[in-house]
Amino acid sequence: MRLLAAWELGLGYGHVATLAPVCRALRGHGHRLTLAARTPATARLLEHDSFDAIVRSPRYTGRVPAGETLTYGQVIAAGGLVDTAQTIALIGQWLRLFERIGPDALIAEHAPMSLLAAHVAGLPAVRLGSGFVAPSARSAGASLLPWAAHSEAALAAAQRPADRIVREVCRHYGVPLLGGLSELLMQAPLHSLAWAELDHYGPGASGFYYGPLVGIAADARPEWPKGDGPRALVYLPFDRPGSLVVARALAALRWPVLWHSASAPAIELPATIRYSPEPIDLGTTGREAAIYVGRGGYGGSAAMLGTGVPQLLLPDTLESLLLTYRLSLAGVAHSQAASAGVQAVGEALCRVARSDAIRERAAAVAGRYADYSVAAMTDLVTQDMTIAMRG
Repeated sequence: MRLLAAWELGLGYGHVATLAPVCRALRGHGHRLTLAARTPATARLLEHDSFDAIVRSPRYTGRVPAGETLTYGQVIAAGGLVDTAQTIALIGQWLRLFERIGPDALIAEHAPMSLLAAHVAGLPAVRLGSGFVAPSARSAGASLLPWAAHSEAALAAAQRPADRIVREVCRHYGVPLLGGLSELLMQAPLHSLAWAELDHYGPGASGFYYGPLVGIAADARPEWPKGDGPRALVYLPFDRPGSLVVARALAALRWPVLWHSASAPAIELPATIRYSPEPIDLGTTGREAAIYVGRGGYGGSAAMLGTGVPQLLLPDTLESLLLTYRLSLAGVAHSQAASAGVQAVGEALCRVARSDAIRERAAAVAGRYADYSVAAMTDLVTQDMTIAMRG
């Protein structure tokens, strides 16, 4: 089959990392894979054997409504689901891309407009990814702020614009009418790349879990620097707010630190912090650490969940905040705001690294997945996706 994988929303290499292992396996079974990527340069930089071709996905460049984001429908407003005329124009771009590539089926990651275009074109589609980018149909209208009290009426109002636009697009193109976003998602079978603890909507919300088959080449194994205290493995971009606060807190503690960031540090790091511009092997080097420090990015936290290492997370987006919330409820992570300052971050580092409760819980969760086989689950998800795409 000729397959089109789609990534519309989100930045960084996490979206390519989600699609790459499964697409690589599908290519191995003889299918031709084209990736429509939000930023093709990112995909070309990271992946050389997962896709036969990489093109730019249609992108919405208009204004996104300001305000609190309560539901998935509001998340994907950033993709263009804010105005009927804009959405129709985007769907037209996707339909022209379909005509040019001639796919037999669509694999959508964070790509809601491609799903709506597939419905218009009568193209079979499946969904792949974490709970945040690929929620179950019943989770589409659920709260993304579960720690806050929002009424059912408020959630329904938040979801209503997306539902209305889906219906209007169907009417415009004269295709079978969908009641709204949930029905659109229902048409594309979900293949959830998560474990229960990693589900943004809570354990069990996404049905069957294939596990976090998220990965790109991350094989750097730098030597740990000398220092006093527990080893800390850090995955924090230096161009993100708060990274310098963490660096100063770790420097003051004089712990041995390995730090990966694609962007170089803006300050001179002490000898106790070794910087690696190459992604560090979390499966091997991660197990040597006493604590993992990250921003709540899905790939890093998912990989570290399997190592049994406690996590201190400094979320800076709604997605990372929601994942941090779920991992905290699971007892394997602690959340900390970098804005609290160097002293508060240092105290949080010590608290997590010395917590027997977090360490024991993290080890228990890792033990639950000790027999998890990436190869076996990759085979299973590719088989299930192929069956779904062939109808």
